[in-house]
Amino acid sequence: MLYKNVWKTLSRKWMQLLAIAIIIVMSSLTYTMMFYGISGIEVPTEEYLEESNQEDFAIDMLNRVTEEELREPAVATLAETGAFTLADIKQADAEVFNRLIASRIAAVEQEMPDATIELRDLKAITYTFDDTEHRGMIVKESDTINRSYLEAGDRPSANDEIALNKKYAEENGIDIRDTIDIGKPFTVSGFVLFPDYTLPLFDDNFFNLDPGSQTLLLMTDESFETFVGQESFRLSGVTDQPIKTDLELPFVVSVMETENIIRSGAIYSEISSGKAMALGLSLFIVSIAVIIVAILISNMLEAERGQIGLLKAIGYDRRQIASPYLVLILIFAFFMLIIGYFLGLYFANPLKELYLDFYLLPSITIAQSPLVFVTAVFAPLLFFALVAGAVIYKIMGESALALLSPRDNVSLNRLSRFVSRLLKRASGKTKFKYLYAVKSTGSFLIFFLGILFSTILIVFALMMNGAVDRMTVGGLNEAVYEYEAYTDGAPVLEEGQEPFLTYPFAFVEDKLITLKGLDFDNTLFPLRNEDGDALTLEPDGLVVSSSLALKLGLDVGEDIDVALDGDTLTYPIIGIADEFSGDFAYLPRATLSELLTDGSTDDLFNGIYATERPNESDYPTILSRQGLIDQSESINQYMNFMMNVLIGGASLIAFSILFVLTALTVEKNYYVISLLKVMGYQKQEVRSMILNSYFIYALISALLSIPIALLTLRIIIVVFAEDYGLVLPLEFEWIYIVYTLGAVVLLFFMSTFVSRRKIDQIPLQEVLKTYQE
Repeated sequence: MLYKNVWKTLSRKWMQLLAIAIIIVMSSLTYTMMFYGISGIEVPTEEYLEESNQEDFAIDMLNRVTEEELREPAVATLAETGAFTLADIKQADAEVFNRLIASRIAAVEQEMPDATIELRDLKAITYTFDDTEHRGMIVKESDTINRSYLEAGDRPSANDEIALNKKYAEENGIDIRDTIDIGKPFTVSGFVLFPDYTLPLFDDNFFNLDPGSQTLLLMTDESFETFVGQESFRLSGVTDQPIKTDLELPFVVSVMETENIIRSGAIYSEISSGKAMALGLSLFIVSIAVIIVAILISNMLEAERGQIGLLKAIGYDRRQIASPYLVLILIFAFFMLIIGYFLGLYFANPLKELYLDFYLLPSITIAQSPLVFVTAVFAPLLFFALVAGAVIYKIMGESALALLSPRDNVSLNRLSRFVSRLLKRASGKTKFKYLYAVKSTGSFLIFFLGILFSTILIVFALMMNGAVDRMTVGGLNEAVYEYEAYTDGAPVLEEGQEPFLTYPFAFVEDKLITLKGLDFDNTLFPLRNEDGDALTLEPDGLVVSSSLALKLGLDVGEDIDVALDGDTLTYPIIGIADEFSGDFAYLPRATLSELLTDGSTDDLFNGIYATERPNESDYPTILSRQGLIDQSESINQYMNFMMNVLIGGASLIAFSILFVLTALTVEKNYYVISLLKVMGYQKQEVRSMILNSYFIYALISALLSIPIALLTLRIIIVVFAEDYGLVLPLEFEWIYIVYTLGAVVLLFFMSTFVSRRKIDQIPLQEVLKTYQE
C-alpha cells in the first residue's frame, strides 16, 4: 500500500523526474564515453611508445655553426663559401658534418653521462596531390631511439618505395602498392608511425593539424639523402636519470622533456587530463542530480508530514515508511545510470575516432570493463542512497506529534538576512519577491552553481570562436600574395614578386626567434596590429608578432635585446603584428641584410612573396597561401564541433536545473500562490513574485561567472605558454556578455514555461482548502 501511494506521488512529478533523469544520464554517459574513448588509445599507445623507444627528451639546437665550431679550419673554409647552416655543410662535405654532430653529441653526453643521444634528421616538403597543396615531413630511420612503427605493410626496401601515415592514406584513398607523386613517384609500401610525432606538427604553427593534407614519410636512407627539402636537425635522448634541462652549451636552444613537447607529449596530457576531466565532470553533474533529488524528496516528505505522522501514530516504524521512498528513487536512478552507461559505450568509439583524426596513434577495439561499469553506475548510486537516506532519516526521525503539528516558521538564513538588508527600503512586494527565492539555502546554492557552470562553458565556447583562425592562418587572410617561396640562390625577381629575408637563429631573452626583413614598400604581406591598423617598419625599431609578445610579456615602447651572430643589439618595439603562426620580429630587409653581411650589401633575400607560382628550379620550396588556409579547415571543424558541444551541454544542464527548481518552487507554494490571488494580485504579478526573482538571480550569477571564466582562461593560457610554448589567442569581446545573458534569458523562460502555466492553473480555493485542513 505504501509503495503504491509513493508511486502515485512520484508519477505526478514525471516532468521533474524527466529533467532529473537527463542530468543523471549525462553523468554516467560522460564518464563512460570519455573513459572508454581514451582507453581505446591509451593501451595500444603505451605498448607502441615502449616498443619504438620513444625519446625521453629532445634537444632543439642551432641549425648553424657556432663561433667555437668556426675555429675548426674545415668548418671555417665552408662558412667562407656561404655554407654556415648544418644543412649547407652536410650537402657540401658530409664528413665535416658528421664530425660536427659527433662533437655536439659528445658535449651533451659529457653533461648527461647516463643518457644515450641520437641525431634526428628531417626534411620538410610540399607537393601537389589531386590539385591540392599537401605537406610532408620525411623522417630518416633511427637506429635505437624513435624507431618507426608499421601499422600495415612493410618498410621501404627499394629507393622508389615510401611509407606514410594510415590516416592520411584513408583521407586520400591511397592503398598499399599505390603510386604517389611527391615531386617524383614512389610506391607505397606500408603505413608508418613515429613515436616523437603523435601529433603531425611540422613547424611553429601548432594548429595546422590536418592529417588529410599532411603526413610523415619514411624512405630508404639513400632516397632521403638525395631528396630535396628543407632539412633540419635535433637531438633525441633517453635516460633513466633526471633530465638536465638547463644545458649551458652554445649550440643548445632548449632541452624539453617529452611530456612537455606538444608534438609528442600532448597525448600524455590528453590521456591523464581526459580521465580526470571525465571523473570530475561526472561527479559534478551527479552531485547536481543528487542535490536536486534530495530537494525533491524533502519537498515530498514535507508535503506529506501529516500522513507520515498518522502512519507513525498507528504503529508503522521509520524503516517501513522510509523504504518506499528510498527504494523507488534508487530504482529510478539505477535505470537512468544504466541508460547513461550504454549511451556512453555507444559514443565512446566516435570519441576515440575523433582523437585519432589528429593523433597519429594505433588503436584497439573498445572492450567493456567491470570496473568502469561499477564506477559509472554503482558509485553514483551509492552516493544517491547516502544522500537520499540521510534526508529521509532526518524527517522520519521526528515524532508522530511533531509531524502532525504545523511546522514553525524557520528563521532566516544568512543569505536571507543579507538580501533583507539590501532591500530594507524596498516595498513589501519587492522584499517578498526576492527573499522567497533565497529562503532555502540548498536550493539557491544548486541554482547558482548550475548557472555558474553553464555560463562559464558558454563563455569558453564563445572565446574559442575564431581562435583557431588566428593561430593557423593569422594574417594570411589579409595577405595579398598567393605563394611564399624560398631559395638558396639569387634568382632574378619577376613582376608580381616581392623579396623577403629570414634569419631563424636570433635570440630574445634566451628564446630562439626568426628575424624577418620586409621591404618598406611591401604590399603582398602587409603587417597590421589587432585593430587592423597598418604597421610601418623602421631601421631602428622592431615589429614583433603577437605570439612572441604574449610569451615574453612584451609591449609597444619597450626595449628588447636581440642576439645574432655573436652581437647583441637593442631595439624598441614599435608595433605588435596580429600574427600567431610563429615567433617573429620584423625589420626592413635592407637593415637585416646589412646586419647579416657586415654592411657589404643591403639587397640580400632568401624568399619571395608572389602572386603567381614561381619557377621550382629557382625556388625548391614553395608554399601556397590558400593551401595553408585550407589545411586549417579540419581543426576549425573540430573546434566548431567542440564549441557546439560545450554550448549544448551547458544549455541542457542549465535548462534541467532551472526547470526542476522552479517547478518545485511552484509545487511547494500552492498555498502562497492561491493566497496571493485571493488578495487580488493578477496572474502576471503572481508569476513575477514567485518566479521572476530567479530571473534576476540568474542574470547576477551569469555576470559573476564571466570574470571567473576569464580568470580560469588566463591560467590555462599561461600554463600552455609556459609548458608547451603554445599561445592560445582567445579573445573576449564585450558583445559576448550580451550573447551570454541572452542565452541565460532564453533558457530561463524556456525552462519556466510549464511552471508559469501551473501558476495560472492554481485555483483561489486552494487557500480555503489548506485552511480547513
